[in-house]
Amino acid sequence: MNNPQRLRLVRRPIALAVSLLGAVVAQAQTSPATPAGQAAPGTGYESVEKVVVTAQKREQAAIDVPASVSTVNAERLQRSGALRFEDYAAQMPGMSITALTRGFTSVVLRGISTGISQATPSTAYYIDEAPIGSITAYATGSTLTPDLDPFDLRRVEVLKGPQGTLYGAGAVGGLLRYVTVTPDSTRLGGAVSLGGHKIAGGGSGHEARASVNVPLVEGSIALRASVLDRDEAGYIDNPARGEQDVNQASTRGGRLALGWKINNEWSLLAWGLTQRFRSGGLGVHDLNGPSLVPATGDLQHSSAIQETQRTELDVVNATVKGRAAGFDIVSSTTFQTVAADIVVDASRTIGATFSAVLSIPNIGARTHQTIDTERWSQEVRARSSALGDKLEYEFGYFYTREESTNRLPPEDVFINPAGTPLSLGLPLFNAMLGVKYQEHSLFGNATYALTPQWDLMAGLRHARDQQDFGQNYQTSLVVPAPVVFNESVSNNTTTYLLTARYKPAADTAFYGRIATGYRPGGPSALPATIGNPSYDPDSLTSYELGYKSALAGGKASIEAAIFTTDWKDIQVQRATVSGGTTYQHFVNAGKARSQGAEATLLLFPIAGLTLRATGAYTDSKLTEDAPVVGGLSGDRMPFVPKITASLAADYRFALAGVQAWVGGAVGYVGNRRSNFSQQANATDVPDYTTLGLNAGVDIERVRVSLYGKNVTDERGINFMNTIGLAIPGVNPIGNPYAAGVIQPRTFGVDVAYRF
Repeated sequence: MNNPQRLRLVRRPIALAVSLLGAVVAQAQTSPATPAGQAAPGTGYESVEKVVVTAQKREQAAIDVPASVSTVNAERLQRSGALRFEDYAAQMPGMSITALTRGFTSVVLRGISTGISQATPSTAYYIDEAPIGSITAYATGSTLTPDLDPFDLRRVEVLKGPQGTLYGAGAVGGLLRYVTVTPDSTRLGGAVSLGGHKIAGGGSGHEARASVNVPLVEGSIALRASVLDRDEAGYIDNPARGEQDVNQASTRGGRLALGWKINNEWSLLAWGLTQRFRSGGLGVHDLNGPSLVPATGDLQHSSAIQETQRTELDVVNATVKGRAAGFDIVSSTTFQTVAADIVVDASRTIGATFSAVLSIPNIGARTHQTIDTERWSQEVRARSSALGDKLEYEFGYFYTREESTNRLPPEDVFINPAGTPLSLGLPLFNAMLGVKYQEHSLFGNATYALTPQWDLMAGLRHARDQQDFGQNYQTSLVVPAPVVFNESVSNNTTTYLLTARYKPAADTAFYGRIATGYRPGGPSALPATIGNPSYDPDSLTSYELGYKSALAGGKASIEAAIFTTDWKDIQVQRATVSGGTTYQHFVNAGKARSQGAEATLLLFPIAGLTLRATGAYTDSKLTEDAPVVGGLSGDRMPFVPKITASLAADYRFALAGVQAWVGGAVGYVGNRRSNFSQQANATDVPDYTTLGLNAGVDIERVRVSLYGKNVTDERGINFMNTIGLAIPGVNPIGNPYAAGVIQPRTFGVDVAYRF
């Protein structure tokens, strides 16, 4: 945890970076600058009017998008050793994460989150034109998020604020899009990289990546393939079993893409992606609240059994683009499967309960959950212009069908004190939830140029969704009699978008935006004989003002926005006990408001040097009581930092006839609240600051990169929940807590060969 010595270590690099920023800005007045609007070569940053994004489903300069869009270049992620959201979230203003462990991370944009109990995602995910993940409440889509390796990416885009009109259900906080490298039919090339890393107090890991681009027909057809083999070192020890580095993880994956320029007007991009993640332990350490001191030792988590996690993602997409009858046509077809298997120790809760009932001390127990999702998606849209190109308009149709199952399979999951299986006659669980979801949407938007400087945009989307839910609870130790029922719910939802943009110059834009979004309602998983069998969609309305500009003749660039978002009918999960059976079900509860500001400043003061500063303020809180989750009006939304900030510097220069670089980034995540105020385990979560450093050289076709992550070895916490049995007067808050902790100090090296 933070201590005075560590805080001094953190402040020193921040002070050094601030001093460097001031010195470089002063030097910029007399030093030759990078050409206007360009980035320092190889830094991975570009001025706002040069960044090309696909946030509005077509390629545009970021300055022409009337919304807040942050991007990070994949090259920079590779050079800094950034592999996961936690490595760069603080550098994306308005973005934060809640992370139980590697592979199970929830991305939060602009404070739209109810914390660890949130099942339905509030952020939408895309890979190119493919929507990724589940949007129902029963497939844990909020944490089964695609966290892709940057090796075969061009960039990551984050579009903030509700995007219901453009992207439909689920995009209430915003959108995260991965933009991949596409096949090139003009050249043969590729890359191979090998790397390794060492974690302070933990183990060692390695990474191997390769890609190749092959023109099959010159200027027409090309194939691109990439593979990934990554072993991430562990850093959590399990004193209960005498094991070290139990959260070691592996990721295997690959991508195959075919690009075909059919003729001058039509093209096809088809690709398939697979990723397999495995881990033998959770990335949490045990803390006692409210002091948050280690329960046993630093980076230790006691577990009576091996806790394993497995996730698998397979995606296939075919996107056709062309022009017919004066319209630009896009058709995107996606099929995906997502599978997860999670084993977690429950000895301190379920095991302790049965120990007390059976008078057998130290019974161990585990929970085993499997989740499987299949999803088809189809979108067709057409774009054209009229009135002498003053009016641009687009319309389209979107369809998605999803089938998910969530199982707690029947097993003897108890362990006696000697460590052998213990049968109690019935399994702990024998439960299955299944849901089928279908959605049809019609959408359209139009932009009209009032003058060369002013334009207005309006959008509308209408969606109809249907969910069919089935619950099958068979007799088990926690279910005294079978509970089997089905529920069906349909909803009609309309979202809208209004924007106004003013461009007094080609490199400056002001905009105002009103946008809405929603998450679908559905079956509540509660029998109608006990309570409401359905819950309603929740919805958001966001109001935003923004400014984007390139300044000082291209030596600087700024993007800034202020916003307020009203969130109502918030979907939350609660427990109801009836007839001896506990039902975890969904209800609507309360309202919230998230308001704040965010900004990104880029400086190109001298040739080869780029400086980037970001900051965000997010005040997200309940605006009325939500007793079903223990929330009172004024409570902060869980795990949403009020302040995030970052400062990065990258310098590219010639060294002994070769190109070299040095760089670094400081990221700050402010304090957070772990839960709503009336929950027993609600506590303050400290802020943390990380420092990353990188350096390297390009020697013809060979690149050597060195990096350090979390150099100051912070114990930043991004998740917290009780894992102890709460006993009034004895252990009222259920100590200990399992706290998801960021990766400790890590140093690594990567060697790449490009051809």
